[in-house]
Amino acid sequence: MIFTDKKIEKKKRKYFMGLDSTDASKIIEILNSLLEEKVETEEEVVKLVEKFTELSDIVSEEMGWRYINMTRFSDKKEYAEKFNDYFQNVVSKLKPYYIKLEKKIYDSKVEFSREYVHMLNIISNNIELFREENIPLQVEERKLSNKYGAIFGSITVNFRGEEKTLQQLIPYLKSPDRVIREEAWRKRYEGLLEKREELDNLFDELKEIRIKQAKNAGFENYRDYMHKAKGRFEYTVEDVYKFHEAVEKKVMPFFRKRMQKRAKKLGVDTLRPWDTAVDVDGKVLKPYKTVDEFVEKAIKVLGKVKPLFGERLEMMKNTGLLDLENRKGKAPGGYNYPLPETGAPFIFMNATGQSGDVRTLLHESGHAMHTFETVDIPVTYYRPNRMEIAELASMSMELLTMHHWNEYYKDNEELKKAMIEELESAILFLPWCMTVDAFQQWIYSNPGHSAEERAEYFGKLMDRFNQGVDWTNLELEKKYRWLFQLHIFEVPFYYIEYGIAQLGALSIYRNYVENSEKAIESYHNFLKVGYKVPIDKVYEVAGIKLDFSEEYIGEIVDFVEDRLKTLEGD
Repeated sequence: MIFTDKKIEKKKRKYFMGLDSTDASKIIEILNSLLEEKVETEEEVVKLVEKFTELSDIVSEEMGWRYINMTRFSDKKEYAEKFNDYFQNVVSKLKPYYIKLEKKIYDSKVEFSREYVHMLNIISNNIELFREENIPLQVEERKLSNKYGAIFGSITVNFRGEEKTLQQLIPYLKSPDRVIREEAWRKRYEGLLEKREELDNLFDELKEIRIKQAKNAGFENYRDYMHKAKGRFEYTVEDVYKFHEAVEKKVMPFFRKRMQKRAKKLGVDTLRPWDTAVDVDGKVLKPYKTVDEFVEKAIKVLGKVKPLFGERLEMMKNTGLLDLENRKGKAPGGYNYPLPETGAPFIFMNATGQSGDVRTLLHESGHAMHTFETVDIPVTYYRPNRMEIAELASMSMELLTMHHWNEYYKDNEELKKAMIEELESAILFLPWCMTVDAFQQWIYSNPGHSAEERAEYFGKLMDRFNQGVDWTNLELEKKYRWLFQLHIFEVPFYYIEYGIAQLGALSIYRNYVENSEKAIESYHNFLKVGYKVPIDKVYEVAGIKLDFSEEYIGEIVDFVEDRLKTLEGD
């Protein structure tokens, strides 16, 4: 990438200058020419991979912008149509040629040096899973999953005489007035449950399409297929189940204690779902007033961790690579979308003026710094495409910036509150992470279930991992809480990575508490590595270990409890 006047200019192509990213026939022509290239030495293979990387970057950039526009304007069908058209008529048509190229590399007689053995393992996994008959199914799956954002983003309810999106109701859940937050909570579910049947039907369609893909690839179920498709070489499905159990044993006691403490401070006998987000001291944190102020403060915070980080977010702002505020017609959620030809990412989120916005922007900024460090890696396979790596970058950035949040909270007591909220939520997130993963494990291991059975099972998981919160007379809401989770619809089985990365991020923060300079240096080195080595080795560069055992989780919970005691003065 090139920086001029604190802006980002698009990268220059090395091999395919002037290629139209929408011209599928021309791209296929180039791919066919790459298939004819000689690959008798490691140097020749690497050059072929570099050409393939640039070509896939051209396609990824086009698809990226179409996805960004689709989510920014989810109420305008033309953007979804443009995205779906590109995915169907360009991206999906290229996949067989990508696999042919990978087979060419894999079948070459080249003796690869250690540097490229990992690449060969990734390619081998891709080849093993590819089935041409899955391409139309993946096109259809993408079209269907995109409908979730459009449905969710279109939901509005009347709240106290004003039309509100479900996202715009979130700040009211922090109101010190229990009547207001209960009303906002119920309104959110009222809006969601009106779409229950439509969303259930949508999910059933997605489930069937996903199961077909797994069967085509020779798998008994979609769960096992996705475990392999995500390249989870370092741990098994059984390890994931053990992770669920470890969280139940080591985190749920912490969860119940925090809920009891919350109920006591709020002066209520039982904690209801609308009592879980409010500040226990009755004070709503207001970290900023305008979006411009929001961004400027984030730039300063990041700059205090490392000047380079702040400079990069400022360049993104100056280049128009941020869309942060919530508005009607915008898809839910937040993301960092790498744009390989731009040489930088785009950050999308739904800010509503609450403290959670600060965490979200800094989280996505962690992803963004990762993108900046790895976007020029010339081997596409070595960019951080594994989510256990990507989420470590983002979740760690939340914690590494925390000691500089006085940019948002000038009052020391408010700063302490924000830090307590961050540390507490980092651990309290783990049971929810297990809930979402266990739910998907069950869904795809029991594919013949009905929508009612699915809801019943989710209710049982809520009882297992949401203890200390009273859902009496809210059975329907409890069973359908999962409809808020876009990952289940849009990116199946992408969630356990958050739990693995959360433990890693807390371990990085533990290192930061001991030696901040060394921890930040290790973090920056980790960002540069991408996926050049297996995940356990990547984590080692960050100064931590890939571990989600019961013993390790216990250590992390104890560390956080000690930090909370210090902040709370207990």
